[in-house]
Amino acid sequence: MVSLGLVAVAGALTVPWSYLVLRAAYDRDIAENAKSLARRVEQPVQIKVAQARARGINPWRLQPRQVIDEELFNALAVEMRADPAIRAAVFYFVQYDMGPDGQPGRPVEIAALAPVRGAQSSVPGITAEQIGQLTEGPMEGKDDDAYRFLLPWKQDGRVRGATYVELSRDRISHDFWTKEGPLLKRVVAWTATAFVALSVVGIFGYHAWQRAGAVQRKAEMEQQGMMAERGLTAAVLAHEIRNPLAALRFQLHSLKKNAENPGKVGGTAEMIDSELLRIQQLVSDYLAHEKAVSLRVQSVDLAEAAQRLKGVMEEMLRSTATRLTVATPGQAVEATCDPHALRQILMNLVLNGQQAMGSGGSITITVGRSDDGFGTIDVADTGPGIPEEMRERLFKPFQTTKVDGHGIGLALVKRFVDNFGGSVAVESEVGRGTTFRLRLPLAEGSEERMKAEG
Repeated sequence: MVSLGLVAVAGALTVPWSYLVLRAAYDRDIAENAKSLARRVEQPVQIKVAQARARGINPWRLQPRQVIDEELFNALAVEMRADPAIRAAVFYFVQYDMGPDGQPGRPVEIAALAPVRGAQSSVPGITAEQIGQLTEGPMEGKDDDAYRFLLPWKQDGRVRGATYVELSRDRISHDFWTKEGPLLKRVVAWTATAFVALSVVGIFGYHAWQRAGAVQRKAEMEQQGMMAERGLTAAVLAHEIRNPLAALRFQLHSLKKNAENPGKVGGTAEMIDSELLRIQQLVSDYLAHEKAVSLRVQSVDLAEAAQRLKGVMEEMLRSTATRLTVATPGQAVEATCDPHALRQILMNLVLNGQQAMGSGGSITITVGRSDDGFGTIDVADTGPGIPEEMRERLFKPFQTTKVDGHGIGLALVKRFVDNFGGSVAVESEVGRGTTFRLRLPLAEGSEERMKAEG
C-alpha cells in the first residue's frame, strides 16, 4: 500500500509540475521570439539613423521609408506569412513635433506598416501618444485565442516606434504538445520512478531538468536558423540578379560608344547575350534550389573564370576609376564547384571592394593552389578595411555597414563556398584594405595534371 501511495503521490505531483515547468519555458520562448522580430526591425533602423547622423542629418526628421529597409521589410513579410502561428504583425513608426532646437517634442503622427494581418486578427487602435509612453518596456497580454505583444524600439533613449505581434494560441498549443508531449511523458515516468525508489530522487530530477533545458535550447537555435534562412532565401534572388544587370548596363553604354566599330560591337553583343543566358540560368538554379535540387557541381578552371569576370566587369569598374587585375599561375587550377555560383561569388566580392573604395583604388584577383588539395582565390582591395567588431558577424545575413547595403552578398558567398566543401576567410587592416580568401576543393585528377604540366 505504501508503494502504491507513493506512486499515486508521485503522479499527482509530477504531472502538473512538469506541465507548468515546460509551459512556462515555452511561454518565455514565445515572448523571446516576438521580441526578436522587433529587434530585427530595430537593428537596420539604428544603422540608418547612425549613417544619417554621420552625414549631418537630424535623424528625428527622417520619414519611415528613409529608415526602414523596404527589401528587408518585404523579406520579413514573406517569412512571417509562411509561419501559421503569426496572425498579425504591424510595425509602427512615430513622428515627433520638432522644437526650434531640432529636438523632438510631442509625438504627433504614426505610420503603420503591416506585413501580416490575417482574417482572424484584431489589431487594436494605437495612437502616437500611446506608443510614445512605452518608456518602461513592452506590453504583453493574452486572451482565449491569441498572445499579444506591443514591443517598443528606441532612438537616443526615446521611443521611435513599436512592433505589434499577435500569435495564435491554438497553433502555439498544437506545436507545444507536438514537440513537448513525448518529453512530458518521459519526465512523468522518470519522476514517478524516482519517488518510488527514494534513493535516486535527486539523480532523476537533475536529468529531467537537464533534458528539458537541452530541448528548449535546441528548439531556439533551430528556430533562429530557420528564420534567418527563410529571410535570406526571400531576398537573395533579387539582390543577386541586380549585380549582373548593372554590369550589362555598362556593356550597353560601351555598345553605343563603339557603334562604328563592328568588331567591338560583335564582341560586346556576345558578352551581353552570354550574361543574359547566365541570369536566366541563375533564376532556374534558384528555383531548383528552393525545391532542394543540388547545385550543378563540375570541374571549373579558376583562372579562366577570373579572366571571364574581368572581361564582364572592366567597363563597369572603369566608370569609377577602379583598376581590376587578375594574376594566375602558369598551369590550370581546376576546382569542383558550380560555375554560375562561382561567378556570383567573385562578382559579389569585387563589387563589395569597389563600393568600399568609392572612386579609384585597385582590386586584385589572385588564383593559386594550396599544398593540401585546394584551389585558392584571393580578392584583395585597397579600401578602408573592415572594423574588428564587424568581422565576427561579416558573413551573417542582414549584417552591413553600407548605406544602401542589405547584408546579403557576403552571406551568399559563404553559403555557396560551404556547399562546395570549401571555406572563406577575411583578412583586413583598417586604412590598408581587405582580402577575402576562398578555398575550393581541387577537381579529381587536377593535381596529377598540374604535376605533369610542371
